[in-house]
Amino acid sequence: MRLLFISNLFPDTTQPWRGLDNVTLLHAMRTLKPEADIRVLCLRPGHGGWRGAPCLFQPRSGDEVFQPQFAWAPYVPKWGGINDRLFAIAVRRALSALPTDWKPDALLVPWLFPDASGVHRLPELANLPLVAVAQGSDVHRYLDMPQRRRAILQLAQRAHIITRSEDLRSRLLRAGAAATQVQTVYNGVDPDTFRPGDRKQARADLNLPIEGKLMVFVGNFLPVKGLDLLIRSMALAAKSLPETLRLVLIGSGPLQAELAGLAQQCGLSADSLIWAGRKGPSEVAQFMRASDVVCLTSHNEGVPNVLLEALASGRAFVTTDVGGIGEVLRQAPNGGHLVSGREPSAYAAALVQALNHPPDAEALREHMSRYAWPKCAQLYWQAFGA
Repeated sequence: MRLLFISNLFPDTTQPWRGLDNVTLLHAMRTLKPEADIRVLCLRPGHGGWRGAPCLFQPRSGDEVFQPQFAWAPYVPKWGGINDRLFAIAVRRALSALPTDWKPDALLVPWLFPDASGVHRLPELANLPLVAVAQGSDVHRYLDMPQRRRAILQLAQRAHIITRSEDLRSRLLRAGAAATQVQTVYNGVDPDTFRPGDRKQARADLNLPIEGKLMVFVGNFLPVKGLDLLIRSMALAAKSLPETLRLVLIGSGPLQAELAGLAQQCGLSADSLIWAGRKGPSEVAQFMRASDVVCLTSHNEGVPNVLLEALASGRAFVTTDVGGIGEVLRQAPNGGHLVSGREPSAYAAALVQALNHPPDAEALREHMSRYAWPKCAQLYWQAFGA
């Protein structure tokens, strides 16, 4: 099979974390079916295409096997309802970069709008099987926007849509998508990378303080992540613990200075927060092994990869009860703490409970084996009838 992956969510050397779950899926699919010819068109938001400016991104080492072609796709935030049309124009232009003797048999397109909705608009691709992937915000936010909602529901009449949580699937069905067209497939986890390990040794390897309790957050420092709740809750939890409590924040974003100021206002010492920057999967896994608990305080989510990775690492997970998180966490053996609402006192109480009563790391690891990437990849191939 010749499979063409089209999306803005694919990593490059400057943003190796962008669309990391997508490229991991592609590698898993290729491992299962090495005879498949999988290629990538990555269209990044930008207006360079109008000016004829080249899109000079380069693939990460190892991703060259997909022969990725990078191109620009115009994106207009103020008039976002037309971005599927603009994406379609960009895809038509980018298709010319493919070899003339290479024609896809099927299409895989993460992000319902504008990416998959734009691909759906192209008559030259109309007869190809199309699997579109709902990632989160494309359902949570865009179904409330009339133009985008119409485009997504038109897409759902043709495409087989995979959602990364049952919550996302339910939202699409309530909006009018047919149940036969929408399937839930959770993301995978790499159990060889994310696995339990000696906490003190991991801290020593990372030059982290050996003593005390350590929390970890992984993600972007954006409003949707609700990190103000995490900072306020940490300050409350610290007062209830006899040991020093620290928080490692892995990632980056525009709110870092604001969050540092909030921590100071809440009475946390300067060394309570450790800004680790962005890290690759193996480094994130090491930080998880060094931790006592992994935290999330988002306003909305699908089923975030960090949840699967923390549990596979045998670490407790404390999170707001949003999106599809509870679908996975409620089944995990003593590994999850779901917090309803956004009261710092409630979240702090869950933190203290998780820190004082750690889970059985090996039981969590065994439970998470059902989410290994090969099982996920097999379900994607089945969606194509392969």
